[in-house]
Amino acid sequence: MKLSLSLSLPLASLCKAPSFLNPPTSFLQKGHLNSLRGSTKWNPCNGRRAGIVCGLPLPVDPWAPTIDSQSIASQLFAFSLFPYIGFLYFITKSKTAPNLTLFGFYFLLAFVGATIPAGIYAKVHYGTSLSNVDWLHGGAESLLTLTNLFIVLGLREGLRKIGNSRDDETSSTPNSSLEE
Repeated sequence: MKLSLSLSLPLASLCKAPSFLNPPTSFLQKGHLNSLRGSTKWNPCNGRRAGIVCGLPLPVDPWAPTIDSQSIASQLFAFSLFPYIGFLYFITKSKTAPNLTLFGFYFLLAFVGATIPAGIYAKVHYGTSLSNVDWLHGGAESLLTLTNLFIVLGLREGLRKIGNSRDDETSSTPNSSLEE
């Protein structure tokens, strides 16, 4: 019983509006916030506890119309290039990947390089995203297919080389029972 009570107390405190989130009075005097909230005291959790997540540094409304998922996706896409370039650096430095596989990993950058202008072209000329323009989307995805083929064929080549080197080692070692 005490455990559930102690867990509910911090959750109740999360729905209180933090005191540092009160907007400046000049903003309140313009009437922007008053017309939206209906009161002079700004409380992001007031009457809308189900819609706004409180307790974070800023109140976050997950259903807000100003959140653009495409802009968030493009920012994540751009940020993801940095770890991938680091991956390419270290896999090249290690010299353990087969050459065709390494080429396939680098060829993924060609896919990225073609997807960005294709997406811009689709947005400008068709007014929609790349995924809705079939001929552009298919062309970009064909580069991704080539990337996958290069990687798989390179790994297959590497596995065959390992298998052939093991076969050569066992055949070059004379069997003492056959010589006698």
